[in-house]
Amino acid sequence: MATAKIVDYDPDKETYFMSPTRLQTLIGGKEHGNIDRVIQMIPNICLAYDEILHCMEPDGPAGVPYSVYKAFHGVIDGISSLRFEGGFPVFLSNMEDLKTKLDSGITVCDIGCGVGRDVFDLAKAFPKSTFHGVDIAERIIQEAQIKADESDLSNLTYHCYDAARLPEDWSDKFDLVLSTDSLHDQARPDLALKEFHKVLKSEGYLIIIDINSHTKLGDNLNNPSAPLLYTISLMHCMPVSLYFDGGLGYGTMWGMEKLIALIDNAKLTCERHFPLEGTAERVFICRKIL
Repeated sequence: MATAKIVDYDPDKETYFMSPTRLQTLIGGKEHGNIDRVIQMIPNICLAYDEILHCMEPDGPAGVPYSVYKAFHGVIDGISSLRFEGGFPVFLSNMEDLKTKLDSGITVCDIGCGVGRDVFDLAKAFPKSTFHGVDIAERIIQEAQIKADESDLSNLTYHCYDAARLPEDWSDKFDLVLSTDSLHDQARPDLALKEFHKVLKSEGYLIIIDINSHTKLGDNLNNPSAPLLYTISLMHCMPVSLYFDGGLGYGTMWGMEKLIALIDNAKLTCERHFPLEGTAERVFICRKIL
């Protein structure tokens, strides 16, 4: 840690010192960002090291299944907690009209919900609204539903579906569709966005939370989180996307420019986007083009 300049070392006194700023960053907490949570991904993605090397071989597989990453969803759950403050979603702080609708009662779907942390907390915060969580990982969905049932959240239901193939009878069903830090992992995010358009009501909102980065490498050179994020992309996000037939493998660092272009192609429009304070993420507020 001394040679990495995380800890300061005095060779004359042979003493070690860590500045309060560095210490608080490692300890974590919303005010210091989520780097401590993100670092926890490193040992988990290393579980796939041999499988990743196999993918590099001429006759190797295209990608790696989610099942290889044993505790990945748990790590993401810890990162998700930073999106809420006192049980309230900070990404809704400047959307008073939507908060009013949630208080009154609307229908919401979190697509690519993982362990369901975000939609679970939303269901608790807005008991008059109805919530649905969707993920392709059946075991995770089953565990999330058990937790919701044990917590008496009758306004929350989980479903095991592919984001790129949602039920036809869900057309124009939801007032709010959420995609939280999962769209870049999808095999076909372009098709998933078209499905978001399908299930969203004409006056509804689509909120996408994804990595705060640019599409061109040169635009990320001054981003101090870029080395870690590119590593996570290579070791997890790209392989799990490429594992599926036709997977595009965009990965973590696909960038806001690529995402906005895909949003436009899905007949949606991004009204505004902004960084989510205390995280490495960005919030995209989108509407349906009629």
